[in-house]
Amino acid sequence: MLMRRFARDRRGSAAVEFALIIPVVMLLYYGMVEATQALLVNRRASYIATAVGDLATQSAQLRQADIDDIFAVSAAVMKPFPSTNNVLGIRITSVQFDSSGNASIAWTRSNGGSVPEMTVASIEPQLKVPNTALLRAETRYTYSTPFQKMMPGAFTFVHKMDLRPRSGVAIPIIQ
Repeated sequence: MLMRRFARDRRGSAAVEFALIIPVVMLLYYGMVEATQALLVNRRASYIATAVGDLATQSAQLRQADIDDIFAVSAAVMKPFPSTNNVLGIRITSVQFDSSGNASIAWTRSNGGSVPEMTVASIEPQLKVPNTALLRAETRYTYSTPFQKMMPGAFTFVHKMDLRPRSGVAIPIIQ
């Protein structure tokens, strides 16, 4: 008799269902939060590549101090996310094309981050216009989450922007 009454009693079923469902709901919630953060970081890294290239191509000549200022502004754009050199890598490369359209790297500057060296082979063929110049801005951001132990590894967002100098000629670095 006691066993039948215990089997019919449904007062604790909601608590059991809640205990079974809450881990799934929490996982979905925190997964959405992390996905949103990762998308925001990716968007900002892309914006930095565009902004760095745009700021650099506005000048007829650059000093190292100007490039350092551009890198400092880039770090401010990433706030509240970390922007140390081991997380955010930025590189600006100036490329010149001779009369035959052959590319050569005039100069390159980076913030010390982990952006791989650019090669002239990575330039799109339609950008190899004879007697012109090109400026490439690249960013590489390594995004780590608090849930890194559950993830396969850190996310790395890589962006590049190829722009022509506004003056039409190569931008020199002056001292």
